[in-house]
Amino acid sequence: MAINFIDPETTGISNAGLVLPATFNSLNSSEVSSIIQSSKDSTGIELRMLPPLITDNHTPVVWPFPGYSKLYCLTIVVSDVTNQLAGQIDLKGFARIGDNERLPINKTIFYWQSQKEEDKAPNQIHTFCSILKSKESLRNVGEIMGSVKDDSDYKSLITTLGKVAKDAASFNIVTDIVVQIAGIVGKYLGKVEDKPLGTIINSYTTLHGDFDKIGISQLVYLTRDVNFEFQMVVRNQGVESAIAEKVDSFKANNFQKGQFNFGHLEDVIVDMENL
Repeated sequence: MAINFIDPETTGISNAGLVLPATFNSLNSSEVSSIIQSSKDSTGIELRMLPPLITDNHTPVVWPFPGYSKLYCLTIVVSDVTNQLAGQIDLKGFARIGDNERLPINKTIFYWQSQKEEDKAPNQIHTFCSILKSKESLRNVGEIMGSVKDDSDYKSLITTLGKVAKDAASFNIVTDIVVQIAGIVGKYLGKVEDKPLGTIINSYTTLHGDFDKIGISQLVYLTRDVNFEFQMVVRNQGVESAIAEKVDSFKANNFQKGQFNFGHLEDVIVDMENL
């Protein structure tokens, strides 16, 4: 039976707004708005996936069995950044995961940093993440992905994705393609449950203002049995310099320049592979 990744009981679909880091809240709103520019001026964007919390693995604790489950985590990311139009995918397996335990995942799933002034920041980032429960022993995820990439339907979808991602007007159908790709991966996983424990499908866009706020923003998405947490990091060297200058003259007792922690944004290896 095909896996239903968009079952409303287990799937969250959102385009959540970002929250300003607490350090900005001490600044007068007019001070911030006077220096915040549009997301097209961003110099770096990173999306990091933090350890998902499994609130209920649907494996009862019956003595002497401790109630552990074997889980897979499937992550797919597609962006309109020139060198990432093909998208990224990752599949990992985890054994012996109990209720209220976190999967040992802390990885960058999207990363962009401008190298030249003419480099264009991403306008859209689409993400898909699902936690699936396995009814059999965990299979070798490398072999699964090898089978997926040999699948004719998969190859057809990737071809379509490459064409769509180059057309800004058609990019809105990327999410539908990503869900179909996830379905093909699910076909090769084996005897997984008909319903994943939890799935989230999110889009971050310039029109929604998801990349307008610099700093680190915590993103939490709750599903019935899994809590997903991410960090969105947006950097803008020009804005950061302007804020630093304003902070120098800001006299509030509960605020210090060091709170911003604007360090150098170094190159990061994305823990994903090409679709």
